[in-house]
Amino acid sequence: MVTAPAEKLAAALKLPRPPFVKTVRTTARKAVVVGSENLDRFRLAFGADVEVRAEQGVLPEGVHVVSTSNDFDEAVTTAWLNGVDVNWAALAGDTGLRVPLPAYPLPRKRYWALDRLPALGQATAAPACAVVPKTVASDDVEAQLLDVWRDLFGAESIGVDDEFGMLGGSSLLSVRMALEVQQRTGVLVNVHRAGGSKATVRRIAEIVRGVQAGAERGAADIDPIADGDGDLVDLDMALPLGELAAHEAAGKDVLLTGATGFLGTFLLHELLTATGGRVYCTVRADDEEHARKRLREASEKLCLPEPDPQRVRIVLGDLKDGVLESYRDGELARRVGYVLHCAAKVVFTEPYRVLREDNVLAMVDLLRWMRGHGIRDFSFVSTVAATHYAMGTDNRILETRQQPLDPQQGGYGVSKWVSERILERAEEDGMRVRIFRPGFILGSTKTGACNDKDLIWNVLTSGLAVGAHPLDDRAMPMAPVDVVARAMAELTVSPGSVGRVYHLVDRVAYSPRRMFSLLDDAGLATEAVTPKTWQQRIADKALDSGSALLSTMALYELEGHELADDGLEAVAWRPWLERAELSSAPTGELLRRCLTFLAERHDKFGELITGVLGADLVEA
Repeated sequence: MVTAPAEKLAAALKLPRPPFVKTVRTTARKAVVVGSENLDRFRLAFGADVEVRAEQGVLPEGVHVVSTSNDFDEAVTTAWLNGVDVNWAALAGDTGLRVPLPAYPLPRKRYWALDRLPALGQATAAPACAVVPKTVASDDVEAQLLDVWRDLFGAESIGVDDEFGMLGGSSLLSVRMALEVQQRTGVLVNVHRAGGSKATVRRIAEIVRGVQAGAERGAADIDPIADGDGDLVDLDMALPLGELAAHEAAGKDVLLTGATGFLGTFLLHELLTATGGRVYCTVRADDEEHARKRLREASEKLCLPEPDPQRVRIVLGDLKDGVLESYRDGELARRVGYVLHCAAKVVFTEPYRVLREDNVLAMVDLLRWMRGHGIRDFSFVSTVAATHYAMGTDNRILETRQQPLDPQQGGYGVSKWVSERILERAEEDGMRVRIFRPGFILGSTKTGACNDKDLIWNVLTSGLAVGAHPLDDRAMPMAPVDVVARAMAELTVSPGSVGRVYHLVDRVAYSPRRMFSLLDDAGLATEAVTPKTWQQRIADKALDSGSALLSTMALYELEGHELADDGLEAVAWRPWLERAELSSAPTGELLRRCLTFLAERHDKFGELITGVLGADLVEA
């Protein structure tokens, strides 16, 4: 739904997600009209028996307040969004039109006439030559790639502009595709840099031709800044945040987003330990019982106790649906004083344009709600992927708020970088912001509970499976999840952390060679080989075993990640670590414990390393 004054409607529709666009998931409510203006029209909209009051006063459960001093159309449509039944036919009179939708499923594509209009305030550029979708190849490269795609998807009608995701592409299929493309063209294409689910034969062909012609990673014509989404990035950084209320909220409770994810589950546990009040958790679920079940199952999966049902309150739905405003008639605005925003779409294979809805626009919606109610303490879970080398530091990344954008960063890192820039604007008039940038998050130092989807466990498992590790010195910043989560929870409510950024990683970054050395110290020895030999051994074993995990690692990217072991500054949380008597450093025993945890619970790990970890599994 879009509502805006007539003179602003065209401008509103041009924004990627205008402030006038509202979506709400809610239950049925009754309208209570407060005021004396346009009462006849409001009675027409909500029914003649609608309750009208001169003043708001104390309200019963399940009502929505409508102020007659607001714009009538906006007040009525907002009421409808919040569950109030509206007599649209009576309001429309002879001017309304009801259009039936087709009975067949709609394709999951966006068709919006204003998407391609220039951003507000920009001059209209001269029209470029239109790109006409086509099904036939224009050269041998496109012909080879079309053959690969048609074999992959079993369809002959695929054209050069069909999107990988729309055809049914998956992560596993992307691995197979990249291998086939490399065999036929000699070029290993990073599918993420080709657009992830938005990749097309045309786009991949551009990359292949560019590399074959001698272009290097980062060349503007084949590897544009932010996957070609630079204009959209600029527009999003200027999104309106709303006015910050003059009064400051008195609440002391915490609102946590992303509580059912890997890190979020540990955050909920640590917040319940670090604070004494309620923790409100946004959860996507059918109802509250389903939401609590999700929280229990997430905790059980990661060897954590069940969250205290007396202190954990469920906020059903998505941030973008306005659930914060509608929750129990404003309870959140009254009780919440701190927000810890962990929810995000953590996908490293998609461009910014795909991730912005979940990672940027949802955060803007959260900020607007907070600012409107005077809630000023905002803690944001970012990532070290949102950072880049500081000038004059010999390729070192400093622990500062102001960070340059890595021009070749993928969509996930860009989405976090944009969010950090938006938060800088939010601070200008009084919000208190904390930025947490974790790196690779290892398992729990107590139980080894870890995220089976993290690349690091695929690397270590593959090496143990073939009895070898690569002589790879590219360093990766990391720290254990329970240490990271406890730091976030305690620093979120600490006055001394306001305005700061924390690189929640160990002071030293660890390369694959160094991690396998730690495993060697823990009794899991492997042979050191060249990266090429290591990858070939994995590919051979993948063919023999049919392991999807090994097939993925056969494409382990051997370029990039040129961070030195001391290339990422991480000193801000050292005083906290010392006070808590904790260490951020990985150990061989921790890595071994994490691999044991995975082998016990996931066949894709167990089938490869059960023999290696036999004693550990028996003891467990």
